[in-house]
Amino acid sequence: MRSVVLVLVALASAARPARGDDRVPITLAQAVAAAGKAPAARVSGYDLAAAEASAAAASAWPNPSLRVGTSRLTARLIAGATLPLPLFGTVGAARRVAEAEAQVVRAEGDLALRDLRHRVVVAWIQLARAKDDVAAQQVAAGQAKDLEVVARGRLAAGTGADVDVTVAVAARARADVAAAAAERTEDAASAELAALLGWDPARRLRADGLPVVGPAVGRPGEPDELAALRGRLARHPERTAATRRIAAAEASVAQASAQRWPGLALEGELDYDDVSVTEGRTAWDRTDAHVGVSLDLPVFAHTGDRTRAARATAQAQRSRLAAIEAELDGRLYAAYRRWQSAAEQLAAIERIVLPAQDRAAALSMQAYREGARDLSSALVAQRDLATARAELNDTRAAAALAFAELAVAIGEDVHAQ
Repeated sequence: MRSVVLVLVALASAARPARGDDRVPITLAQAVAAAGKAPAARVSGYDLAAAEASAAAASAWPNPSLRVGTSRLTARLIAGATLPLPLFGTVGAARRVAEAEAQVVRAEGDLALRDLRHRVVVAWIQLARAKDDVAAQQVAAGQAKDLEVVARGRLAAGTGADVDVTVAVAARARADVAAAAAERTEDAASAELAALLGWDPARRLRADGLPVVGPAVGRPGEPDELAALRGRLARHPERTAATRRIAAAEASVAQASAQRWPGLALEGELDYDDVSVTEGRTAWDRTDAHVGVSLDLPVFAHTGDRTRAARATAQAQRSRLAAIEAELDGRLYAAYRRWQSAAEQLAAIERIVLPAQDRAAALSMQAYREGARDLSSALVAQRDLATARAELNDTRAAAALAFAELAVAIGEDVHAQ
C-alpha cells in the first residue's frame, strides 16, 4: 500500500509544473479596455460605416438615360435624353429609411460590443476563480505535507503508527493532484480570455485583483435599490435598439406611401438632318427637336399591399418593444435577487464560516501534534477547511457573475472598483 501511495506522490510531482512568474497579470479594467480593441469589436465599426454610406447613397436621384439612333428614311441622327424628376418625395423617403436603418445598425453594434465586454468580464471572473482555486489547493497541499512530516516524526519517536504515515502520504498525493489540476484549469481560463481579446491563447494570464461583487446589500436605511434600478431600464440598449427599429419601420411606411405617386420624367429628342423634311436646304434646316414629359404610373405596383406590409411591420416592432420591456423588467428582478442571495452568502462565509473552520483546523493540528487527537480528526479538519476555502472561491465567483448579470440586466457594464 505504501509503495502505491509513493508512486502516486511521484506522479503528482512530475505532472505538476513549476509555478513560475511567467504569467502576465491583467486587471478587470485592463481586460474591459482591451475588449474594445479585440477583432470582434471592429466588426460593428465596419457595419456602421457601410450603413452610413448606404444612407448617403439613398439620397441619389434616379439615373438619366441617353439614346442615340439613326434612320434610313427620316433623320440621319436621332439623339434623346430622359431626366427623371423625383418631385413627390420618393428620394427623401428613401434617405430617411436608410438613415433610420443606420441608427438601427449603430444600436445593434452597441449591443454587440456590450455583449463582448460581458463575455470578457465573465472570462476574467473565471480566471480569477481559477487563480484562487490554485492558491487554495496549494495551501491544502502544504498542510497535507505538514501532516505527513508530523506523522513521520511521531512514528520515528515511537508515539505514532505506520498506518498514520500511509494515510498522510495518501492525503498529500491527493492534495498534489488537486493542485496540479487547478493549475491546468487556470491555463484553460487564461486561453479563453486571451481568445476573446484576440491574443495568443498560449499567452499565460493571471487575474490581478478581486472580482467585483457589487456593494453590500441589506443595510438598513438604504432606499429601495430595485426601484432605482428599474428606473434605468428606460435607457437600456436593447430598448434603444427596439425604438430605432420602430423608427425605421415607420420610415418604411412613409416610403411605401410615397410610391403611390407617379414618377415624373423630362424627355427631349433631337432629329438631325431629317430627309423627310423637304423645305430645308441645309442639314440644320431639316433638324427638329421634341420636348415632353412622361409619367410612370404605379398601376400594377401593388403599392397598397406594400403600405399594409410596412404598417404591419411597424406594428410588429411596437409589439416587440412591449415584449422587450416586460422581459427586461423580469430579467432585472431575477438578476437582482440572484445577486442579493450570492452577496449575502459570500458575506456569511467570509465573516463566519471560514474563520471558524480556520480556527478548528488550527486547533485540531495542534492537538494532533501534542498527541491529544488522532490523525483522522486532523485530516477531517484540514479537509473541511479546504472545502470552506473552495466554497468561498466559488461563492465569490458566483457573486461576481451575478453582479455582472445584474449590470447587463440594467444595460450597463461592470467596471473595476
